[in-house]
Amino acid sequence: MSPTAHGEPDIVYLYATFWRMVSLAVHRYGSAPSGQLLVAITMVILDRYDYEPTVTELADITQLPKSSISRYVAAEMNSGMLEEFIDPNDRRRRRLRPTALAREEQKWHERNSLKIHEQMREIGLSGDSRQASGTELVKMLKNLNLDLLREGPADSSSDA
Repeated sequence: MSPTAHGEPDIVYLYATFWRMVSLAVHRYGSAPSGQLLVAITMVILDRYDYEPTVTELADITQLPKSSISRYVAAEMNSGMLEEFIDPNDRRRRRLRPTALAREEQKWHERNSLKIHEQMREIGLSGDSRQASGTELVKMLKNLNLDLLREGPADSSSDA
């Protein structure tokens, strides 16, 4: 995060970073419900800690109905992004994990999400010396989306 003079995060920087994440997700998922996006992001976070949740755990974490989680998980499985497996320690439980395809896409998102930080610094939008104009910000946001469309994951064009 880019701190302000007082060491607090710059709210514009946080919003722009969030905008970039939402933009990436919209181009990946199209008009999928925000709950599906929440499940996908939750899976990415848990995967970073090698945690493979159950559907019930995802419902508990996200506070969404289990029926909705099941629907979102099924959609992710159908698109080849999640796989289900039997828990070796408790054969009654089914756990979820990202596929190799999902992990490749995560790497792509991570690389491209860092671009906002670099571009915000270039136009002077981050930190306590905010130099950017609204016009420069609009240009940057537009270019981020153009980059996304040009360089997106192989399956993103079919979902947008």
